[in-house]
Amino acid sequence: MARVLFVKALTQAQAQAGNYKKKHIRWNGLEISIENAKGSVRRGKGPGGKEWKTTMVNDYGYIRRTLGVDGDHVDCYIGPDKDSVRVYVVHQRKAGDWKKFDEDKCMLGFESKEAAKEAYLKHYDDPRFLGPITDMSVDEFKDKVRKTFDKPRMIKALFLSWPVQIC
Repeated sequence: MARVLFVKALTQAQAQAGNYKKKHIRWNGLEISIENAKGSVRRGKGPGGKEWKTTMVNDYGYIRRTLGVDGDHVDCYIGPDKDSVRVYVVHQRKAGDWKKFDEDKCMLGFESKEAAKEAYLKHYDDPRFLGPITDMSVDEFKDKVRKTFDKPRMIKALFLSWPVQIC
């Protein structure tokens, strides 16, 4: 017999404050909190109050004890490739001002840059959110993301060929 699990809906205040029980995983020594599990529906309002919703194709959350340029933890999507030795960091563009950098979305556990890009795009209704993608080793990524705890910063390799304006 299948077991039915009823989950209490979050209030808007709980969702905004992140004040609810989350699943926690470890990925290559990093602690990650999953805010939206694969298959769940994420909802919000964009500029001008336009409502949006996305059915999550991958687990989505944040790397604990980090700080992104937006003042929140560094965001990540978790892919299916547990043995991946590369991380792909999408330097997301700002909605409505598509030439400006918004924040990093880290693609962990994807077999290739193309697979990471494809997964990222499945979570957005406008492809203009996709900015340049930095490809780096897991070790380089872990070193860079851990440094964000002291000072929020973009996670990038030595060279990033895109004029980036941090808002």
